[in-house]
Amino acid sequence: MRGRTRAALAGWVGAVLWAVGGTATPAGAQILPDAPRMLGPYTSSGLGVHWLRAGALPEDGDAVLVTWSPESTTRRIRLRGGAGRGAGGTVAGLGGIDVVAPLGTNPSSPVRLAWTAGAGVSVGEWALVTIPAGISAGFAWQSGSVWLAPWVAAGAALDLRLGEEAPGDEFDAGVAAEVGVELSLERSRRVLVRAAASLGDRQAVAVGLVVHTGPG
Repeated sequence: MRGRTRAALAGWVGAVLWAVGGTATPAGAQILPDAPRMLGPYTSSGLGVHWLRAGALPEDGDAVLVTWSPESTTRRIRLRGGAGRGAGGTVAGLGGIDVVAPLGTNPSSPVRLAWTAGAGVSVGEWALVTIPAGISAGFAWQSGSVWLAPWVAAGAALDLRLGEEAPGDEFDAGVAAEVGVELSLERSRRVLVRAAASLGDRQAVAVGLVVHTGPG
């Protein structure tokens, strides 16, 4: 099982690097690789496909974002990759890795906390390397077959801009905030709807489906 997981991880990383490398030609668009992060305390593992609308950088726009969290990692690691178009009709690619771990909370409290960290890169007309970290809080509610898990998150992100066309300072640090929710209408929760919005300077919206890929 561990061997298959390592092989899958290696394959995902290779695919992301290939995709990002393939979009490294000049492009007018650029997309933050970490917005939104979609990491709540109850974030589901499995394969996710999302529509992403970015709005933090000039000329960024619609994108497709794919996430994958291996079942055997107990939802501690998640990989992301995708590509999108800016207002100029050109392409930017992104990829990254997220880590989430629970923080100690009162077992009787319905609210759970988790710390999050990660690293990401996007490549368009210029390259952007991002290292985010933060804390998320959320709860889960279930009634019959309906399961709902909203969350809020706050933290910071360090951006490194590379390339002659990169705007502004080479290094930049900012505050990151996010709200999100996961919803399932079946008891097994094999398919979920996930939606999240990044706020402030890193604004972006994502909506998609997550499919649980492990044993039933």
